[in-house]
This record gives sequence, structure tokens and C-alpha cells, in this order.
Amino acid sequence: MTEELSALVDNKTWSIMPLLEGKHAVGCRWIFKTKFNSDGTIERYKARFLAQRVSQKFGIDYKESFTPVVKMTIIRVLLSVVINQGWSLYQMDVRNAFLHGELEEEVFMKLPPGHPQSHSSNLICKLHKSIYGLKQSPQAWHAKLSVAL
Repeated sequence: MTEELSALVDNKTWSIMPLLEGKHAVGCRWIFKTKFNSDGTIERYKARFLAQRVSQKFGIDYKESFTPVVKMTIIRVLLSVVINQGWSLYQMDVRNAFLHGELEEEVFMKLPPGHPQSHSSNLICKLHKSIYGLKQSPQAWHAKLSVAL
């Protein structure tokens, strides 16, 4: 949780402020996952913080949603081109990949559980960048393929 919160703060994802009159704050939550090695031993524990998209209101918190979809045919074509051209293919995990996407809408979110200031009921986060779970965010795109010549 500390690592995830640090990444959000380092990327200037939000600013903390009192909730303005007449504004709505979307909910948030933590998702915890245990990553295992192939032999069944624990590799690491993972915590991901996300906004609760069900509490977003159309026209207020977002104007349109964004969900990119890739078909297996595209992956097969990409791999075929890489092999036929003799290129090298690298895969990498980009942590917090779309925390760099600026938000166009004004979105307010409740403080994350476990945040040092979460005990204060009138403070919220004004989001500057997209986070997991928002309807404006890509939902499952955190890994990227890069092809090197």
C-alpha cells in the first residue's frame, strides 16, 4: 500500500482539499493480490488502489468512457512481423502506466483508506490524473510490448 500511495503522490495524481459545496466525491478501495512463482512460492504481495467506477455519474464525473480492446489476430500479426523481420521482442511491465493521463473532467474522490489524513471526513482528493477504476481509464492495459530493431 505504501508503494502504491507513494507512486500516486510522486506522480502528482491528486491534490487534497475540502469538498466543495455541491460537488460529488466518488468512492475508492484497495485490491490485494498475492503473486506466486511457478513453484508455488510467494513472489510478492501486490496492492492496487482504484476508484469505484459505479459511483461515477455521467455528465458530472465523466463525459465518455474509454476501453481499448485488442484482438488476438493483431497479436499474432505483430508476432509474425517480428519473427519474419528478425527483430527482437521485449516485454515489460509498466507500473502505474496510465497515471500519466491527464483528466479533462473535474473528478473528486474520497481519501484512500490508510492515507495519513483519511481520518478527516471533510477532505477529499481532486484528481489531476487518471487512476485505475475510473470510467475514463483504460481498464487492463498495464503491460506494453515494444519491438526493437
